[in-house]
Amino acid sequence: MPRKRCDGRSNRPATHSSLSPTTRGSTPPDTAHPLQGQSLTATPDIAPKALLSLLDQHQGPVPEAVLARELGVLRGGQRKQLADTLRQLERQGAILRTRVGEFARVDRTDLLAGVVLANAEGYGFFRPDSGEDDIYLSPAEMRKVLHGDRILASVIGLDHRGRKRGAIVEILERRPPRLVGKVVEDGGITVVVPDDPRLHQDVLIPGPALGKARVGQIVVAEITEPPTTNRGPVGRVVSILGDHLQPSLAVEMAIAGHNLPHAWPAKVLHEAAAIPDEVDVLAESERQDLRALPLVTIDGEDARDFDDAVYAKPSRNGGYRLLVAVADVAHYLPMGSALDQQARQRATSVYFPGFVVPMLPETLSNGICSLKPETPRLAMVCDMHVDAAGVVQRSRFYPALIRSHARLTYQQVWAALGQNDVAERQRLGALLPALEHLQGLYRLLVQARQHRGAIDFDTTETCFRLDAAGDVEWLQTTERNDAHRMIEECMIAANVQAAKFLSRHKMPTLYRVHPTPPVEKYTDLLKFLREFKLRLPPYEDVRPLDFARLLKRVETRPEAPLLRSVLLRSQSLAVYHPDNGGHFGLALDAYAHFTSPIRRYPDLLVHRAIRHILNGGKPGGYAYTSADMESLALHCSMRGRIAEEAEREVDERYRCAWLQKHVGEVFAGVVSGVTSFGLFVELLESRISGLVHVSQLPNDYYHFDPLRHLLTGQRRGRNFRLGDPVHVQVLRASMEDRKVDLRLAKEA
Repeated sequence: MPRKRCDGRSNRPATHSSLSPTTRGSTPPDTAHPLQGQSLTATPDIAPKALLSLLDQHQGPVPEAVLARELGVLRGGQRKQLADTLRQLERQGAILRTRVGEFARVDRTDLLAGVVLANAEGYGFFRPDSGEDDIYLSPAEMRKVLHGDRILASVIGLDHRGRKRGAIVEILERRPPRLVGKVVEDGGITVVVPDDPRLHQDVLIPGPALGKARVGQIVVAEITEPPTTNRGPVGRVVSILGDHLQPSLAVEMAIAGHNLPHAWPAKVLHEAAAIPDEVDVLAESERQDLRALPLVTIDGEDARDFDDAVYAKPSRNGGYRLLVAVADVAHYLPMGSALDQQARQRATSVYFPGFVVPMLPETLSNGICSLKPETPRLAMVCDMHVDAAGVVQRSRFYPALIRSHARLTYQQVWAALGQNDVAERQRLGALLPALEHLQGLYRLLVQARQHRGAIDFDTTETCFRLDAAGDVEWLQTTERNDAHRMIEECMIAANVQAAKFLSRHKMPTLYRVHPTPPVEKYTDLLKFLREFKLRLPPYEDVRPLDFARLLKRVETRPEAPLLRSVLLRSQSLAVYHPDNGGHFGLALDAYAHFTSPIRRYPDLLVHRAIRHILNGGKPGGYAYTSADMESLALHCSMRGRIAEEAEREVDERYRCAWLQKHVGEVFAGVVSGVTSFGLFVELLESRISGLVHVSQLPNDYYHFDPLRHLLTGQRRGRNFRLGDPVHVQVLRASMEDRKVDLRLAKEA
């Protein structure tokens, strides 16, 4: 379960001053999400669910006027609300508008709604919202769309490889229009070549639309006319980021290229400024007062927004009482407020090395909501009783007034508990017994985790240190220790109890769902494992425990990092969903996100649902409906994926920037991929991957065996296979392409 980024990544929020247009070009304003500014709940007569039910009663498409008459919608304001709700359902892909302007339910047709995933080679795929396998889109179909567009598509057959082949029926919603790229002139025609290789069509820039931009500069462009079958997209230059790509531009490019909202609207700042910066203790007398309890926060070195504090003490039955106190963000964000709408639009904080684009303004995220030490704070508490087998036997939720007794770091706690550092144990003083109780509880929770068969993908994380100019001066991979895992297990326990609590009360909410691995990925995984003489059960019999046992079995092998990485890539993507589908990776029947409402909107929704129940509310009287949760699940999942892509992009650029300083040097690595055109090698020290092109292998004719993942030299008989240890020399590292070229070192 990912928490805050590694110690080398501070939580300094993005501000206007940190993205000053006077230094690196102006930055684009926020791109509004379709849900922004709309009420999540329509009036009962024209709620999305009622509209879908009404359409279901008709044998065919229905004009809007007929829907209005049957719903009794007569007034102008109600007609507008009906039109808005129809547009919302249309964008979601739940209904379609025919050529004559009538509406029908998509699930009554053979059409599928979903998102376009483009490939740099010109073809693409369509990923249905329903979770079905991706559908191939030919280059001819892809000329109509760009990566990220939402469409309705139909399956029209199979391609030559046996994959489902699709045709675009309707474009539901275009991707955000802004992108980052380089100005290029070719034959007198000026275009912006997108930095993202998945945006496979250059943007034509008419003369006046170029503004002051020059050929070769990095710019933000905005598409003004989407692509058609006959021509590519047309656009204009919005702002200039820089004359050439350099590390200091990486974050700005990611923010602009992924359309991350980063500027705070004036109304949001006004609402944030009106919130007191201290808790009025007397006004919170109805809350349970836990200020005397030695709760502590444990986070990374550079963390600034402290979501959660923990405390444990032994119980008579050999177990423990565990308290997880989470920042009560819901107290400060009224539903429908400008703060709430902005948080919903962002849906998540985005973490870069030394930089963060937060979900909430700094006065909240690093101020009144953050569980700072020795400061009264409002919290929602999950109070659990864990038995001697590490199983939570009972739990309850309640609002509380707390005071964190210390802000601790993972390294401090690990030094004291894991390494028995005498000086660190003395510094902890009176807090040490409580931490030792947490350690004892952790051992029980790990025992329960192993018993149920949860998969433990304990991967390394790369941290960067930047100099004053924004250049990468230091790179280091860090391993997680038991302090990280201890907090993780406490958070998992609270998240499970939140999911069970809301499921028991049948509340509309968002669950964190991790499905079984896709069949196609699992089949490829089985073929991969055979190369290492490893096995997993047939697809229909596989359980999380099988993956856990395999990881345990290979943990001492030299190719263990490669195997962990491949096993991780074989998993399904975890998503937010209004229905509880369980979590395969954690081997849990119910899971929700509860512990990080400062930086994740789904956690805030879970808090609101819990608060509604504690206040005596029923599901029918809740402000959110199941239809609302369907929309929010799609939105929050999408924003989470965008955040991960932006973070990964900056990481890859910084890795290349660091490796540019080491061109010509030799590093130890392991073969992580074998193709007909060469080998992919992961450097052991830095976990950076690069390509050894076949032309950089010892002079020979090479034959590729795709089933055995083997490259064999015809004359010399030299074999290269997955997991082989090699030494490679760095030839080139390109920040622009985010690619590294290597060659086998002579001593290899």
